[in-house]
Amino acid sequence: MLLGSDVLDSIGLRHGTDKSSGQGRHDYLRKYEFFLRPFRDSEFTLLELGVYKGASLRTWSEYFAKADIVGVDIEPQSMEFDAGRARIVIGDLSKTDFLESLAPLKPKIVIDDASHWWPDQLRALFALYPGLAPGSIYVLEDVDTSFEPLAKYFSAGLDVPPFSLLLKIAEYMTGDGRPNQITGDGPLVPLGRAEWFDREIGQLAAMTDALVFLEGSCLLVKK
Repeated sequence: MLLGSDVLDSIGLRHGTDKSSGQGRHDYLRKYEFFLRPFRDSEFTLLELGVYKGASLRTWSEYFAKADIVGVDIEPQSMEFDAGRARIVIGDLSKTDFLESLAPLKPKIVIDDASHWWPDQLRALFALYPGLAPGSIYVLEDVDTSFEPLAKYFSAGLDVPPFSLLLKIAEYMTGDGRPNQITGDGPLVPLGRAEWFDREIGQLAAMTDALVFLEGSCLLVKK
């Protein structure tokens, strides 16, 4: 079943982003459009973490004709994509103080397509999500790095996969703040140790209206 139209995906295909459909690509855009199209004619800021070759920035710029597009990357050569309504900020997204410096942008949509390392994914979520306005959307891409065989390359010493934390947030939300207390390998338990980021999980759950898992990514709607 198609969740959205194919407009955003068609634009992405034309610009060559790997978020579009097609062989070897993630096929994110076709699903994102269901959630993002209400913003299409609005004036707002979209913040994308990770620029790579600029294809997704060009995609967002075309689809959101009135939005300010801000791309963040650690590589100085990303400045070549600073053009039109797309602005580039250079900085280290593994640093909390730098992430917090992005708050004045007041983005309405945040897309984390940066390093995919577990600590970086969680650090960005913890730093940026609480400051988003109600109705904002936060997309955490490439959550498949929480699973083997990719996990061994992206855990970076952290023993809590981002997927497990997101699933625990969903558990808090669904249980109205009452996390499942079963332990071990039971079918309803996303985390074996509830103390992992328990405070942050509860806080994020309390400020979230919806959490949606998509193939390879997760989308949160701010309450």
